[in-house]
Amino acid sequence: MKKIILASCSPRRKQLLEQAGLSILVFPSDVREKPIKANENPISYTLHLALAKAENAAQNFKTGLVIGADTIVVVNNKVFGKPKNKNHARQILSELSGRTQYVYTAIALIDIKTNQRILDIEKTTIKARKLSLIQIKKLSELNHDKAGAYAIQQDSDILVREMIGDYYNVVGLPIKRLAAILKIFDITINIKTFI
Repeated sequence: MKKIILASCSPRRKQLLEQAGLSILVFPSDVREKPIKANENPISYTLHLALAKAENAAQNFKTGLVIGADTIVVVNNKVFGKPKNKNHARQILSELSGRTQYVYTAIALIDIKTNQRILDIEKTTIKARKLSLIQIKKLSELNHDKAGAYAIQQDSDILVREMIGDYYNVVGLPIKRLAAILKIFDITINIKTFI
């Protein structure tokens, strides 16, 4: 089996891959996430970042399969990534409160030996509750390291009122879509625990 290299320091992504039965090597990329430009398409933006992360990690190995990923939250074409700090998280949550938003996770896979590359993206719709200032403050302190400053996997996170699409995409890795791509590289993972 190919060595699987995760170009991310996200503990959630690592946990999901291990839960799927993969033994992985974590090698976070050092790609700096630049703010999206005013006229840039959010999907193109996140696909570019996922690929850049995978390419950055791939150059450090001779063989293996690298997985790069990037998750963003979009409202009215405005992109929300990870907050810079707790105050920024509070600002983001204030903007997301009570609004419908779209969570995109782009995934990029590179077979280092053959240079075969596959890019894909998953979209999930989130309808958010209207939060009070106290709730926003509490969430900003918990989730200032996550895209959109919220974490659907935590019981304490009350922002999400309704979700349409892949739950694991919102966590940070669309595991079912990834499983289909991994088959192209002759890797089968166990997704029964994710259904």
